[in-house]
Amino acid sequence: MAISKIKSDSIDTVDATKLTGTIAVGRLDNAPATDLSKLEYNQAILAFKVASANQLAKFSMVDQVIDEYQDATGIDAGASTNELAGGATTAKYYEGGSTVTPTVVQDADATGVDGDYTWYKWTDTGSTGSFSINAAQTIEYLIVAGGGSGGRGNSGGGGAGGLIATTGVSYPSGTPTWTVTVGAGGTGPSGTSQGVNGSNSILSGTGLSTQTAIGGGGGGTQGGGSPGGSGGGNAHGAAGAAATPAAGTAGQGNDGGGSSGSAPQYGGGAGGGAGAAGGAGTASNGGDGGIGLQNDITGTNLYYAGGGGGSTNYSTAAAGAGGNGGGGQGAGNDGLITLAQADGDDNTGGGGGSIYISLSRTGSGGSGVVIIRRLTSIESSGGNLTLQSVATTAESAPTTANLVVLIEDSGSGTADLASDIKAKVSRDGSAFTGYVTFTDEGNWGTDKRILRSNDIDLTGVTSGTSMKYKIETFNQSAGVKETRIHATSLAWA
Repeated sequence: MAISKIKSDSIDTVDATKLTGTIAVGRLDNAPATDLSKLEYNQAILAFKVASANQLAKFSMVDQVIDEYQDATGIDAGASTNELAGGATTAKYYEGGSTVTPTVVQDADATGVDGDYTWYKWTDTGSTGSFSINAAQTIEYLIVAGGGSGGRGNSGGGGAGGLIATTGVSYPSGTPTWTVTVGAGGTGPSGTSQGVNGSNSILSGTGLSTQTAIGGGGGGTQGGGSPGGSGGGNAHGAAGAAATPAAGTAGQGNDGGGSSGSAPQYGGGAGGGAGAAGGAGTASNGGDGGIGLQNDITGTNLYYAGGGGGSTNYSTAAAGAGGNGGGGQGAGNDGLITLAQADGDDNTGGGGGSIYISLSRTGSGGSGVVIIRRLTSIESSGGNLTLQSVATTAESAPTTANLVVLIEDSGSGTADLASDIKAKVSRDGSAFTGYVTFTDEGNWGTDKRILRSNDIDLTGVTSGTSMKYKIETFNQSAGVKETRIHATSLAWA
């Protein structure tokens, strides 16, 4: 006989093999609800892996948002505090940081601000300068020596001052004083004579190996130029009088330009620059000064340390141009340029242009410069963090939320889930729940844990569709307890 009716309180006594057809949902009013939290949790972990592998920024799914912190797209900087981004490639994170503005004692001739950095520039060749900070910090510097002057007569251009540019230099704690010396340019001779080398620029002090930029070599007259930071250009002369190019200093500059020595030989070689050797003189034309190097330590990308141009003793030929970076123009016997054009530019280390006989003297080398740049404020780890997300719009006002957070216990301490890391959720973008309860779901790497909070009740806060999370860390200390947030998933229903 077929079973016509089964009481709801006795269905567990019926053999399942004797049940056929379908049962109306309404008759299953005491059946347990399906728990989807594990599915959402596993979906979040899978999404983290995909986002990390592809270095994705914050992105949205249906009723869920994922952020691997590859950039700051998903973070509300105005509502977050002490958020210090760290890590690289697929291992980026946020942790709490603290900001300190050190005291700097210095006598620079000019200072300026470039975004998060402050720079200090010394230009005075008449006295030494000084610089100190009351905290350990990473800095960068540019040191350029004075340029050499050009020769006069049958002559070559002056070599640029040596250039040293370095980043990532550790300034030690203890407030040591660093000493700054700016090299003068070589003075242009008024008689028929060799150009004068520029003076060295020096940065020295405790915790720093002394950095010496070598002055540029003077341009040659009736022979080869002088070696220096960059070498001076060779003189022009009779057939067979070509000289070996004057050497620059390795890592600071380049050789001066040669002269061919073939008859007739009218063009002088140019001074070398920080970026290229000086141009060679030809049978008629003077060589162009070697190009300098660009550097943006002040926030503006400028050329420094260009070589001086070579002269010519040929009425219809051209003297050499100065190299980018303050190199002076060479001149023939036509009087078409001024001394100001022949001089290397001050505070660039440019070499002076060589002059045949048209001006009262040759081009002097430009003076050097020393520039130091540092972060205006120092950010260090170990502070308490508030990390609030930007809003993600839900399709409808949710009543519950699930939160998954990947953390790392850095330092020697382990974050306590009840006191050291907490979180809240909002559905209108401004009103947040109380702190949620996290459970530890296991490790995803060394000292790395998966935290989860399920079925967060949203009915007690203002209704809306603007979903946000706020994560906070407490009791943080550098090297002791530094809780890093690597990824977050917020889902809702």
